[in-house]
Amino acid sequence: MPEQALNVTELKERFVDVSEVMQADIKKLVQFQITNKSQSILKKIYAKNPDAKVSIEYTIIKNKQGKYESDFVFVSDGDKFVVSSHQWFKVATDLISHAFDKWKRHILGFWGKLFNK
Repeated sequence: MPEQALNVTELKERFVDVSEVMQADIKKLVQFQITNKSQSILKKIYAKNPDAKVSIEYTIIKNKQGKYESDFVFVSDGDKFVVSSHQWFKVATDLISHAFDKWKRHILGFWGKLFNK
């Protein structure tokens, strides 16, 4: 029987000047990151405290140059980790992979799964 995917307690998003189509793509990718790519992160958090509160809040802005920037705030059991990307990404969905990768490195360490199996 497959193991049930762990999830976050709260997820909030905010968009500024981002098209509805792009918003839908971003939301899908964030959900994919949570249910697939971030399971090792969530396992580590919930292993330490099964009642932990895990929240993700993010804002994505399309600036006047037509590029994207973001702020992601990951809070897990009182540990707050912020990823701000104001480098002006051409592809909005790249911001999600970038933010979740940094969060994974923060929680699991630089080498991630290699040392945290």
